[in-house]
Amino acid sequence: MKPYIFLFFLLLFFRANAQQVRFKMDEDRFTETEKYFSFNPLALAEPQIAIGAGFGNRFSKRSEYFAELSYVAKQPFYKYTAHKSLHGIRFIAQYRYHFLQQWRPLINLGESRRRRHARHNPFVGLEFRVKPFNFSANSTFVRDSPADTLTDFLYRAKAVSLGGALIFGETYHLSSDGKWKLEFTMGIGGKVKIVDYKNIPDGYKPFLLKGGWGLTPPGAAEAIGLPYFPCALRLRYVID
Repeated sequence: MKPYIFLFFLLLFFRANAQQVRFKMDEDRFTETEKYFSFNPLALAEPQIAIGAGFGNRFSKRSEYFAELSYVAKQPFYKYTAHKSLHGIRFIAQYRYHFLQQWRPLINLGESRRRRHARHNPFVGLEFRVKPFNFSANSTFVRDSPADTLTDFLYRAKAVSLGGALIFGETYHLSSDGKWKLEFTMGIGGKVKIVDYKNIPDGYKPFLLKGGWGLTPPGAAEAIGLPYFPCALRLRYVID
């Protein structure tokens, strides 16, 4: 009888050890460092279409940097847009801090639950973005002395938009080998936009109704702070 009892506990030990080893393999597989390329399909539907790609490097189990460069242009799918023309670039840089999952290699922890924990990874980060672009549009400009108004005047301008935000994100595995992933991020921050007009006659300025909700030329005429809420859904491909 004793040999059978000994054999039972021996098998139990090996089974527990095998589950912990397999669990450790899952943990290493889904929390290791990695490099990847990404693409944001939602950027194609933004008011100013952005076409580009990103690169990320998770250089430790908790830290990651990410950068994305896109070409910005007038949205061709909208029937109405205030801009006659628009083109530029947008650069986004982020630092991300990952929250590691609470790995608990218990014998009674089901496989589905363990896999569910392994397949997603939340993070928080800081984002900086800059978008220089050129555009043209029609608007109204006024001159105080002598009083005059330019109505529906076609102007050209160069603008720079600067922004920073706190972001929150989640990453999900799409393929069993961990090569394809889906990333969702959203956040809150602030931005400032500076516009330099190129062909406005001397003495004229944009016509703005006091109170802030009036006729503002496309691109925001003044360097004022505005809130913004970055949101992205990116498809990743892991290369290393």
